[in-house]
Amino acid sequence: MLGAIATAFYVPYARQAPEGPRGSTAVGLGFGVAAAALMAFEWLLNARKRVPTWNLGKAETWLKGHIWLGLLAVPLALFHSGFHLRGTLAAALMIVFVVVILSGVFGLVLQQFLPRLMSLAAPGETIYEQIPHVIETLRLDAYEAVAAVCGALAEAEGERAESEAIQSDPRRARQVLGRRPAAAPAEGSAPLRRFYLETVRPFLMGDGRHGPLADARQAERLAQGLLRLLPPVLHDAAGDLIAIAAERRDYAVQARLHRWLHGWILLHVPLAAALLVLLVAHAVLALRYTY
Repeated sequence: MLGAIATAFYVPYARQAPEGPRGSTAVGLGFGVAAAALMAFEWLLNARKRVPTWNLGKAETWLKGHIWLGLLAVPLALFHSGFHLRGTLAAALMIVFVVVILSGVFGLVLQQFLPRLMSLAAPGETIYEQIPHVIETLRLDAYEAVAAVCGALAEAEGERAESEAIQSDPRRARQVLGRRPAAAPAEGSAPLRRFYLETVRPFLMGDGRHGPLADARQAERLAQGLLRLLPPVLHDAAGDLIAIAAERRDYAVQARLHRWLHGWILLHVPLAAALLVLLVAHAVLALRYTY
């Protein structure tokens, strides 16, 4: 509605202005002041987030205002300039403004679709900040699942030491699967041991995006091949390893989508700050040379 009203003012103004629409005219200056006011208002959302105890309305209302008023500033800025960029500073201001708007729209789209995609692609998602801790627990779970049938693994020194420390402390013993290493390797357990040391453990120690277990289909093929090499009595232990790898894969997906969901802010906010600086410089120079 406000955009339509602004357009209704601009069209006859643009047709009747002797030298065409310019920012230095009264109407052009009015559009510029309105656009600048909206740009300044956009920063109030940042203040609202920093001081949530202020009783200034619902955050959802502020966010909607941030979106729609930011979009409204686009035609107002164009009407102010008469769709012409006169001077380097004005051009830089408009370019930064457009990038800020586009990055904001990009972030809005991400926030609409990524949470739903995250729930589908990473059903085992957890609190983002807890992911490193959960991954460490998965590493211990995987070690104990294998050690329970293969015996203690000297090659996995870190997991072995941590597991032994937990096993000796009853208060921490429930943090992992709680399986004690077998006194001797179970018959036919060599493929399970090799699969853990060569495939599962490196995957759990990495970022979850590389290696054969990073792809669900390839992981399924490896799992089927492993089960064919193991006696039925060891299938449960193999299943534990595959499930742990799948959970680690989910956390890798969650972390990647989380970075997409929040990473755009790293572009949007600094550019918005630069926009305000350019806006002030533009206003000062315009007033200086106009008056």
